[in-house]
Amino acid sequence: MAEAGVASRAMGRIPAGVWAVLAAAAVATSLLLMPGAARPDRDAPIDGFAPASIAAERDIERRIARFPSTRRIDADHRYLTAEPHVAGSPRDRLLAEWTRDQWIAAGLDSVEIVEHHVLLPYPRSASVEMTSPPPSRADARFGGHVVWHATLRERATDPIAFHAYGASGDVTAAVVSAGTGTPAEFDRLAARGVDLHGKIVLVHYADQYSYRGYTVYLAQQRGAAAVLMYADAADAGIQRGGVGFDFLVPGDPLTPGWSSMPGAPRLPPADAPALPSIMSVPIATGDARVILDALRRGEVTLRVHVENDDAIRPVWTVVGRIDGATHPDQWVIAGNHRDAWVYGGVDPSSGSAVLMEMARTLGALVKSGARPKRTILLTSWDAEEFAMTSSTEWGEQHETELREKAVAYLNVDAAVSGPTFSARAVPSLASLVASTAGVAESSVETRIGAGSDYSVFLNFVGVPIVDLRFEGPYRVYHSAFDTHDWVSRIDPGFLRHAQLTRIWTSLAVRLANADLLPLDQVRYASRIGGFLSDVERRRGAPLELASSALARFQAAATRHAAAAATALSGGDAAALELINRALMDIERAFTDPAGLEGRPWYRHQLYAPAFTYAPEVLPLLSEAIDARDPIRVAEAERRLAAALDRAARALAPSGTEGS
Repeated sequence: MAEAGVASRAMGRIPAGVWAVLAAAAVATSLLLMPGAARPDRDAPIDGFAPASIAAERDIERRIARFPSTRRIDADHRYLTAEPHVAGSPRDRLLAEWTRDQWIAAGLDSVEIVEHHVLLPYPRSASVEMTSPPPSRADARFGGHVVWHATLRERATDPIAFHAYGASGDVTAAVVSAGTGTPAEFDRLAARGVDLHGKIVLVHYADQYSYRGYTVYLAQQRGAAAVLMYADAADAGIQRGGVGFDFLVPGDPLTPGWSSMPGAPRLPPADAPALPSIMSVPIATGDARVILDALRRGEVTLRVHVENDDAIRPVWTVVGRIDGATHPDQWVIAGNHRDAWVYGGVDPSSGSAVLMEMARTLGALVKSGARPKRTILLTSWDAEEFAMTSSTEWGEQHETELREKAVAYLNVDAAVSGPTFSARAVPSLASLVASTAGVAESSVETRIGAGSDYSVFLNFVGVPIVDLRFEGPYRVYHSAFDTHDWVSRIDPGFLRHAQLTRIWTSLAVRLANADLLPLDQVRYASRIGGFLSDVERRRGAPLELASSALARFQAAATRHAAAAATALSGGDAAALELINRALMDIERAFTDPAGLEGRPWYRHQLYAPAFTYAPEVLPLLSEAIDARDPIRVAEAERRLAAALDRAARALAPSGTEGS
């Protein structure tokens, strides 16, 4: 219990003005809790269940709906957020062991902690100082010294703010403001004749759901020596984060494409494509104002010093298993990451508390005799904040097994930051998500980028994914003010947490128990058609090879759906087994071992992240069209058509390909 009070005491040290803003925002948000909530209809039809199975599934879902305890979720969340727990730290390890022990007590069949050793640098020291001009009297309130310096932490007791994978170095140079750090901002500087070589670039990181690593990538390309990054004025605290180039390859930067197991080869850091070669430091908005005020008076010189330890450290993935009664070698996987930059109130501990209650719900079902037909794996990932690290390493380690056994991966990251239900999913799962959550299917986003632990499953292995959350204004993102108290104010009574537990658990159980896997390939084909139309408009010409292949996939999906409906209504178990096996092969068919040009780790031909978190659909084709390279366009179209034909063949009964 002593640990449980740490976060609360820390909140009491927030400056009064900051706390007033945060509290007002939290109260305003809480007033919106009821509108926009997902409200599952427990009597709605359930896709994928034969008439003889529906009553049992409805009974299980009624029990799921009654089980979650807001009191337990609140207590778990308070414990998770009691102390900082950055990846690889002793507190992170303790929480891994706590998670394991709680899952065992909940009744999971087996639980293990899997260790990977990865590059996980911590800062030894860091500083940002203004060496000229001398601070004015107006600036004295921010520093008051002959040489002004940035604070780099919210309070004296908080950990130093840093950017994971930024380079070490020491440079004294002129500072240049690059606005929001977009390509257009850098282009405007170049058009004005501003040379960034050797300079320190100051950037306003205005969109918390873009990716700060892309800004560092752009600055590095233009020869900058360092980047300083600050968040919106309305945000509280200093926004930490990773800046590795995980849009090129996520996970341990020294083992790109293979798992960081004992004895695994490692790249020299200088050869790692995901590692920046320049420094990057997050600073407070108030400190950024000091620099900007000085820039208005003329040139400003800063000294930026960063020394990282660049250590290889262990990270710990907790994997819990409930064995399937009928199909133990078909896996439904649900996961959330555990590591946080500081206390991690929303990101990720809101999700970790929901995952814990999900484990208890599933364990209670098993104890009562309601064992799922398929195996359910629960995963508590580590070092997601660095580069989706432990999920990537685990996925690379188990790639062959996942390609054979994985039905779907269901992700929750920052579970509750507001009142609005939000979901993204591959198109084949959009209807299932909508019906389970009680929302319109049109509200489920089917353009998928990156930025969380689902990436290795979708982009590398080829597993259908879902990502769930309740979201809203999140002004403490990645800061020391993201605490238990903050979350208890945006979700009074932890009602949204309980609601997400019900949705997430019901979704997993529907996939685990379905007679016919609810992977709707007809909807998938239709959505791909929309993606293709968008790309054709950008190109200004049709893509006939890809369109023909899509038509073949559409026809195969339609025939397969009709056969599946017949087998389901007739209770033909043997036919359903073959049909389900084909459905599990479709997402894999969309992957190409050669990967995307310049980033082969990303194999999916329909989805990839842009160099931000944003989605890029039909990525190989889109990038070729943007490059105005007809040879690349032709090759990209050929590879897309081949992926669609692989999917069509997977759905076609033997001997009917092309009919």
